[in-house]
Amino acid sequence: MLVATGSRASGRQSWRLLWESSPPLSLGVLAWAAADAVDGPLVVAALGVVVGAIPAAVAGGMSSSAGHRLIGALIIAALLYAASLILDPIGGALSTVAHQRITDRLQARLLRAVTAPATIAHLEDQDTLNRLASAEGSLTGFFPGDAPVTWVGSLAGRLSGVIGCAVIAAYFWWLGVMLLVMWLVVRRVMLRSVLRQAIDMRGQTTEMRRAWYLTGVGSKARDAKEVRVFGLARFLADRYARQFTEAIGVGLAGLRGLHRRAVACFTGVLAGYALAIYVISDAARTHQIGLRALAILLPMLAITAAVGSVSYDDITLVQSMFGLPDADRLERDLVPPSELGVVREDSGSSSTPACTQRSTIMESAADARQRPREAVRFEGVRFHYQAAAAGQTPDVLAGVDLELRAGTSTALVGVNGAGKSTLVSLLARLRDPTGGRITVDGADVRALDPARWQRMIALMPQDPVRYPLSAYDNVAFGALEHADDRDGVQRAARLSGFASVVEELPHRWDTVLARELPDGAELSGGQWQRLALARALFATFHGARILVLDEPTAALDVRAEARFYERFHEITAGLTTLVISHRFATVRRASRIYVLDAGVITESGSHDELVAADGTYATMYRLQAARFAQ
Repeated sequence: MLVATGSRASGRQSWRLLWESSPPLSLGVLAWAAADAVDGPLVVAALGVVVGAIPAAVAGGMSSSAGHRLIGALIIAALLYAASLILDPIGGALSTVAHQRITDRLQARLLRAVTAPATIAHLEDQDTLNRLASAEGSLTGFFPGDAPVTWVGSLAGRLSGVIGCAVIAAYFWWLGVMLLVMWLVVRRVMLRSVLRQAIDMRGQTTEMRRAWYLTGVGSKARDAKEVRVFGLARFLADRYARQFTEAIGVGLAGLRGLHRRAVACFTGVLAGYALAIYVISDAARTHQIGLRALAILLPMLAITAAVGSVSYDDITLVQSMFGLPDADRLERDLVPPSELGVVREDSGSSSTPACTQRSTIMESAADARQRPREAVRFEGVRFHYQAAAAGQTPDVLAGVDLELRAGTSTALVGVNGAGKSTLVSLLARLRDPTGGRITVDGADVRALDPARWQRMIALMPQDPVRYPLSAYDNVAFGALEHADDRDGVQRAARLSGFASVVEELPHRWDTVLARELPDGAELSGGQWQRLALARALFATFHGARILVLDEPTAALDVRAEARFYERFHEITAGLTTLVISHRFATVRRASRIYVLDAGVITESGSHDELVAADGTYATMYRLQAARFAQ
């Protein structure tokens, strides 16, 4: 039941993928499969006719009617055999095209699914990550794109075997039925073992992801320095080998059971074939059948094996099909029902994801545009990550009360691990509080359309994304729909100090920022930080009202940092700004400063007020100032 149900469901899903990607291609695959199913039995039958015609042609000569029949039979057999040779490369070509189309379509669906939610909590969920890896087929090497043609080819092979059994049944009905039943039983037994092994391997997805992570650390230029300096190459290779061996250990254990079943099936097939050969040979010996029938029936026994043989294609099929339900599950769990149809309709195109094309606004939601007009307030906000749900760790935020007044700059300081970055992710609705609420002009932020609200926020993260595209694109991504605003991009670059970096690039704005790509160039950490600020500023030129600067000067040199201080008020003018920094030269320029300690706000006020209060802020300020006074 497990085999039949799983195979049928996955088969339907794989065929649906192929049909949705290209109906003409699907019809071509069906035509190829039909030809492949009948060609093998026809070749065997034609050769049997040739063998049967030889005695009469020898007796009468090749110029006789018997000789002419032999020549005609040889021509037909040669044509059928030639067709069988052509069918294999045709199937390979169809498989390649189908793989490309389906893989592109499936990757687009998966990308839309994982980017559809406004929050990012699902990207930290192990079940979601396992399903994503399974749907991609990246861990096992069995890709869903290979499934449809392999499945249709498998059906064609089995149909060919059924035809072979039917031909034998035309001479000995009970023998044809016996061979058909024997091979169906063998296939069911063997496929059940293969299916069980695939299920066991699927349960090891987390371990496989860990193993492949180690290969990434060892092979990426980003990590190469530390791997070599600390001598980690052998450690990584050994750890990968151990992790991978443990991951496939369950599947290898299942192989022992598979081998025992294979031996039992081999014994049964051997007995069945021995009986079939005896019956056919005895019938020929007693003249119940002629030479032609003998020449057809004996090779046809090999054709019948296609009904029940389990090949590498079947293993490939089972492994690749197992990922298909995960793609549907990800869409069902992550994409809003109102957009699910749109995602599938557009999944073959390269247009903007449906989650950004159509609003997911709730019926009671207010418009997020032009907010905040008054203030953004954190009211008793609490948050813990999933691991903390069972009480293993305390809340990261344990009741934060904080106000970001519209049009002013606010700073947030605290030791590492105090929850500053978590607070930013809550502000941007990348996560939702587990307690309390965040309001925008009095309205709960969860009542706003998340996509529009997030476009109100321009974020300069501490570790910005480094897109392997041109310098211009990297800045223009701050407001992609206004990417043709070249003056705006250049103005953002001037304000952030990135303009001077562009002048040093080999192709100026057209330089690709990835050294591993042709004519590409790499930026330093400080240069990437200036680019990230330019990207955020470009977003503020086109609608973003809240500017978040997370450690904006951490990677800047002394001169670049000084220029940033000089331009701070120009950069933040008219914006609601949140600055997170350990450098008090930056923090002190904010209108209001909050101290976050152990998940709560312990102090707030201006720089002078907090220094006069002689609390945590004053202590940190004096410690930092003392380093420069020595």
